[in-house]
Amino acid sequence: MKSRSGYRSGGFTLIELIVVIGIVGVLMALMFPVISTIPAKANEIVCMSHLHQLWIHFAPCATEPDGWPQLPKGVKPGSPEESKFWLEYSSNNLDVPAALWLCPTIEKVAQQTQSANKTPRIDYLPTLFDSRPGTPNRWPAMPWFSEIANVHGHGNLTVRADGSVQPSVPIGSAGSSPSHP
Repeated sequence: MKSRSGYRSGGFTLIELIVVIGIVGVLMALMFPVISTIPAKANEIVCMSHLHQLWIHFAPCATEPDGWPQLPKGVKPGSPEESKFWLEYSSNNLDVPAALWLCPTIEKVAQQTQSANKTPRIDYLPTLFDSRPGTPNRWPAMPWFSEIANVHGHGNLTVRADGSVQPSVPIGSAGSSPSHP
């Protein structure tokens, strides 16, 4: 709309307003998939950090005469007693906070599915091997800890003897090669 002097007044026309709203809508539609993945990526980064922190705490076990901690007789891998053993051993001997044993993504699922279950839980499984020469699993070739589930979408996260954290790729998958100790 023109004023008496021939210049336009300071307001937007309806067409301009619709165009701006349309552009904002298209940008939001393009950004939504990216924004929706941010919490999952943040949880994956926290999970990787937990694995790396476990590696830092357990690294002295590789050079100590006692070697890697072994499960006591009668404790079965995957049992609640195993979780309790690792939590107690790492807390008492290595000053590992219990929170480092939990993946935030698995924790979120566990809270939704088993709110009343108070059994100690760990989300990272230590490799059950010892460091003596001649044992079937050697330190550099094996992961030290492996996440219990593929919750991040590209393989269970593992931390290797060099401290690197990477997704495990099943043997036989494209791009994988079996590692022989």
